[in-house]
Amino acid sequence: MRMKDFNINMTQYNRGDIITGTIVMIGAKEVVVALGGLKEGVFPRDELDPAFKIGDAILVMVTGKIDDKGCLVLTHSGVNKALEDKEKLKNLKVGSELNFKISNINTSGMLGDFMGYRVFLPYSQCATKDYFNKDSLINREITAIVIELNNIKKSIVCSTKLLEENQTIPVEINEVLNGTVIKLEDKYAIILLSNGAKAKLSISDASYEHIDSLKDVIELNKNYDFRVIDTNSDYSRISVGLKQLKENPLDIKFNQLNIGDEVSGLVVKILPVGAIIKLDNGFNAMAITKENSDRANVATHHIYKLNNRVNGIISKINKEKHKINILTNLKKDTN
Repeated sequence: MRMKDFNINMTQYNRGDIITGTIVMIGAKEVVVALGGLKEGVFPRDELDPAFKIGDAILVMVTGKIDDKGCLVLTHSGVNKALEDKEKLKNLKVGSELNFKISNINTSGMLGDFMGYRVFLPYSQCATKDYFNKDSLINREITAIVIELNNIKKSIVCSTKLLEENQTIPVEINEVLNGTVIKLEDKYAIILLSNGAKAKLSISDASYEHIDSLKDVIELNKNYDFRVIDTNSDYSRISVGLKQLKENPLDIKFNQLNIGDEVSGLVVKILPVGAIIKLDNGFNAMAITKENSDRANVATHHIYKLNNRVNGIISKINKEKHKINILTNLKKDTN
């Protein structure tokens, strides 16, 4: 036997494999399908659509069994559902909806299975109706949202509370709540708060320092404390922040400044009303032209040049808006 023929004969098929075969015989009780690797398989005649005929290609799924003639036992009727399930599994992620059948109920919640994954619905994540009707849900299929997913352990934690219609859970601005990150993107995250409400965290509210992605400061399925920073009247939109739990480092630094302090910096922008000075302490300051010239109606570019250094003193401070005005020591026009 040639090596090529030997390899073909040794082709292995595993339970659940979906393969394309060719119909070689249509009997009274079964259909015979030629498979790759010089093998044949059979499936029940009543699964065959009358439109198929001998010589047609057909999708079949391996059951893992072998009949008394040594043929693989196949199924055709379950192929479409299996393909749909594979697609669902491929797209499964935190935030996805899934349907699963409840097989057991214990003191902590409800258990089930979803395409080989162990599913757990904690009572704390049950919709009100599901919790009070839990004893009648055995062997029934329900819909839930994935809030934790472990592909290595093949386990899922889900919630039906998130599917409750018109869910309005009141929160207070500045209230601090613990929450779990159930969806994480670069620029925003969805947080499941401890009171059952969902909230949004934007990257701008995550850190006082510059970050390129929320994934730099938080992790999916981890718990953190958040401060409620905004909400609408019916609590259907809630915004939370992480950085608001800490004092702004700029506030600390800014509060150390005083009127009359000497400062130095670089001219970074020329405007009709004045120049923007990037101070050495990191803040931007405005030097108003008419306040820094001995002549009326002088143009800003006559007294300030881009990238030139200037010295001056702080004349005004707005601590709430982090704004500074300075008087420079350049009191004469330069032409």
